[in-house]
Amino acid sequence: MRTAAYYVQDVANEPNDPVLDALAGLVRALRDNSARIEATLSRAERIHRQREAGLSYREIESGEERPLIVELTRDNLAALVEAGSRLRRAEARALHAEGMTMEQIAELFGVTRQRVSALLRSER
Repeated sequence: MRTAAYYVQDVANEPNDPVLDALAGLVRALRDNSARIEATLSRAERIHRQREAGLSYREIESGEERPLIVELTRDNLAALVEAGSRLRRAEARALHAEGMTMEQIAELFGVTRQRVSALLRSER
């Protein structure tokens, strides 16, 4: 059973477009990351000033509020990985439903055909 006709013809009328939903999720993640980046920059500058003032890293870190810079960085990376993965899965499914082969999608995304196959099979 081929799904291309459904996707191409009905996606404009579909209230829930998986690619647009994933894209909106990526935009939310990027906006959240922007706030975390600003907090990280502010803390990095403060740590730099404290270090120049002679404080040890132990003194600096023990006085820092949570989340620490390492936590903010980890959260940024995790948010981008999750949102990017969701978008890649949705796009791969949409392109495949519109008739692109796994090889074509792999070339477009810069991954292997096996990776595209995994994206198309994944439930997340």
